[in-house]
Amino acid sequence: MITEALKQIKKNTMLFITAAIIDIIFLLAYGFYTAPIKNQILTHAALITSKLAVIMAEKPTGILKQAFAPEIRPYTIKLIIIILILFITTYLVYVISQGTSWWITTRIAGKKHKYHEYMKEFAKINLIWLAFYAAYKILQLIITTRQTIIQKITETTGTTNNILFGMALLIGITAFFSYPTLKTTTLFKTPLHKTLPIIAIGLGSYLIIQIITTQITNPKIALATGIILLFPTIIFTKILTIQNVHTHN
Repeated sequence: MITEALKQIKKNTMLFITAAIIDIIFLLAYGFYTAPIKNQILTHAALITSKLAVIMAEKPTGILKQAFAPEIRPYTIKLIIIILILFITTYLVYVISQGTSWWITTRIAGKKHKYHEYMKEFAKINLIWLAFYAAYKILQLIITTRQTIIQKITETTGTTNNILFGMALLIGITAFFSYPTLKTTTLFKTPLHKTLPIIAIGLGSYLIIQIITTQITNPKIALATGIILLFPTIIFTKILTIQNVHTHN
């Protein structure tokens, strides 16, 4: 598994470097375009939470019902619009950059797809993952808001919800495994003896990189080291995935 991937990287070194650079550009572009939107979301969410805490201290009814009460409805609607803008921006940046990165990676792995055809299918499948992502973020927002309001009213400390993290991880892994075949059920139709080693290699490599970078005291050197190690590792994991997933109809 690993040997074959390394052979393909050696044969296609420039493509490998290009794919890694595109992933780095994606991270920078995503941060640049979404940071202002996220700041607005946090501001409006904090404002709504404060107003809801006051109302629900007097009328402890459903949080969604109160979020659309006349005095809060304008803020809630504006928050929904901002969140929609975030989803659309994320989708466009992700499809353009990651679609190109995955297409290049499929070529490194020896699979030949026409660029426009791959990008079209990549855009389609990510509409599905966007819907899951949106549902997850909405659920996260509701739970976080509810916990914050409870803390404000009762002055108690909320507990972390590990179920949400598990949901996000499952969605992310399922999406990752869908890209080589552009089919949503690839993860579940590929034998475990193929998927588990890939997941272990990916997560294990990430943890090792985290350990290495935390040992570096200079923040700039730590960041540079993390980038140099992380993004080639991501492309390597993509190649392993492409070579080993189960192709199905």
